[in-house]
Amino acid sequence: ISIYCFACNACDTSCHLNLVKEFSPRYFLSQLKLTGLKDIESFVVENDDLYLCLTCGMCMQECPMSKPEEGMNFVEIIRTLREYSFQNKLNGQGLQNNCTHQSMMQLNSTLHSQSEPVINRIDFIKSDPSLKITDTGEIGFFLGCFQFMENLFEIPNHEFTDIARGGIKLLNLNNVIPVVLETKCCGHDLYWMGDTENATRLAEFNVQKMKAAGVKTIITECAEGYYMWKYVYPKLVPGCDFQVLHFSEYIIQSNLLKNNIMHPLKMKVTYHDPCRLGRLGNVFDPPRQILSTLPGITFLEMKHNRTSSFCCGVSSFLDCNDKKKILRELRIQEAMDIGVEYIITTCPKCIVHYNCYLKELTTTRQNLQNLQSDQNLSAPDSTHFPKLLDLSTFLAKYFLLI
Repeated sequence: ISIYCFACNACDTSCHLNLVKEFSPRYFLSQLKLTGLKDIESFVVENDDLYLCLTCGMCMQECPMSKPEEGMNFVEIIRTLREYSFQNKLNGQGLQNNCTHQSMMQLNSTLHSQSEPVINRIDFIKSDPSLKITDTGEIGFFLGCFQFMENLFEIPNHEFTDIARGGIKLLNLNNVIPVVLETKCCGHDLYWMGDTENATRLAEFNVQKMKAAGVKTIITECAEGYYMWKYVYPKLVPGCDFQVLHFSEYIIQSNLLKNNIMHPLKMKVTYHDPCRLGRLGNVFDPPRQILSTLPGITFLEMKHNRTSSFCCGVSSFLDCNDKKKILRELRIQEAMDIGVEYIITTCPKCIVHYNCYLKELTTTRQNLQNLQSDQNLSAPDSTHFPKLLDLSTFLAKYFLLI
């Protein structure tokens, strides 16, 4: 396989990180091959690219060796090397230097994995009399870290807890009362950083909670939570055999929108495929089917969609910088090119980082307008920037539920 890699360039030309920074999956693999297992420790310590990779899976879309059971699974190679590095306490400085937001998300997950059962994480649900939930049943709704993210990130006109509220209200509207429990973080970021031990602790806790409640089907709106429950938890926790559905899949399979009262809006929207739900989770159609069936909603595709969708640039909250910001600039420009008012997605990290970029754009434009006004110059035509919303929140607002 390594010989084929040396002679091929498909991963380099498709790599989104390579668009904005010199990064070569092929070169990384060639260096790994030349190093060999005997000197893997020095490779991990000295290789700066280990924590720069987006693990978005784009390279594997074009790789001729990435077919099932043929495998050149580059993102899993990166994750395995990170695991080796973490377990052997190598390149800790490299990891620390690349964590964003003062490592708060990683610290939150680590503390969850090592502490007693968390409490009060669902108080915002229990305190809302309009939301119906239960402690036992066959359908579970996994909350993830929406409440913590809401406390950590300030995004105008957006509340992460509305993702959960909206999802539960849509279920309730169709006489579905989901099991909602005091679960912990899904462990996604720890898993992709290489801290498999603590990610496993989180997985074991969450699986045990849902099993004890009699849950058979897990519904999750977060793309990363979906990926962990669907593909990772069964590898980490023996007996993890839930049916796992993304919220959009459950809506389509259960035909939840059929009997709901529509409130037609005239609006153009597009959909951004998160890496974990799209390329790595293979869920592409359900969100599009939902958005395309809403009266008054015109659904449009951006240039890069489905398997070619751009990554927001900050997987696992690692390595946020000006170069990766270019990926967000490219994505927002694609949405502006087709004139949409909303970009709908299902990944909290995408919501954070695209909104952060849009905030910077708005501030820059306002400063420019103020400067031109002070100098008695005509201000430029205002450009309409699209808004970012989670699918669950968008649907709940559409049906006037929140």
